[in-house]
Amino acid sequence: MIEIIDVSKAFGEVRALRHVNLVIRPGERVAFVGSNGSGKTTLLRSLLGLLRFSGRIMVCGSDVSLEPAKALKHVAYIPQVAPPLEASVDEVVRAQATLRGIEPRAVSHCADRLGLDFAAVRRMRFRDLSGGMRQKLLAALALATNAEVLVCDEPTANLDIAARNAFFELLAERPHEAASIFCSHRLEEVDPFVDRVIELKEGEVVRDDRPRLLRAVAS
Repeated sequence: MIEIIDVSKAFGEVRALRHVNLVIRPGERVAFVGSNGSGKTTLLRSLLGLLRFSGRIMVCGSDVSLEPAKALKHVAYIPQVAPPLEASVDEVVRAQATLRGIEPRAVSHCADRLGLDFAAVRRMRFRDLSGGMRQKLLAALALATNAEVLVCDEPTANLDIAARNAFFELLAERPHEAASIFCSHRLEEVDPFVDRVIELKEGEVVRDDRPRLLRAVAS
């Protein structure tokens, strides 16, 4: 499903990624973990086609660098930082629904389950939502698509406990063959929900294992 082949990235003299090679298979729930500056965010942004890099990243058989539209149509993304959109919530949802070929009510249903009263906020500007509301809406926009690959960058950072629980319930309802990728600096945040943890340090993969094995090593 996803092949990361000899991927490197430098910002001037700083080498953010060093010859990273990974394969993520259908149905896997994977966490990228590591401290600030480890390279996990750079790898995530490379996967999403947001950075130029050396090497190749293939998503569902398409090269992210050569065929970004074809590759990324399989990917839904929950960013950590929401864009300050002037458009209304309703306009954002309708635009996403049209782009993804889904019904707007699928998004509003997910939003309601996450604790965001869609009917109450639909006429508000997206940028005027609170941080928690934005995060719930961004999660609903991604989860409603049932994309083959879901990429989440600190997806529960601004969510309350009830919304966090609902988020992972919705994740569990995704198609069995769909892959999920989490980017987090805290293993305890993703530990109960993933079956594979990839740890980066100074741009290199230093550990790739199951969460329970990581806990055993840490203890």
